[in-house]
Amino acid sequence: MDEGRRGERLIGTMLLAVLLFSPAIMAAFASPARVFGLPLLLVYVFAAWAVVVALLARIAAGGDRGRDER
Repeated sequence: MDEGRRGERLIGTMLLAVLLFSPAIMAAFASPARVFGLPLLLVYVFAAWAVVVALLARIAAGGDRGRDER
């Protein structure tokens, strides 16, 4: 992956994180409902965080793979 595409993907991931952690979206999950005994908001925050971290790991690992194929 060239550096321009990596930059675009990082910016896209940042914008997704801003959207996922915006107060308007998080308010939708602020209810007394529970998942496996945990508040729904807590489950949402950790799931969204895991998605963002996984995307960042994939972007970071994608650059190394392209250099080996050349």
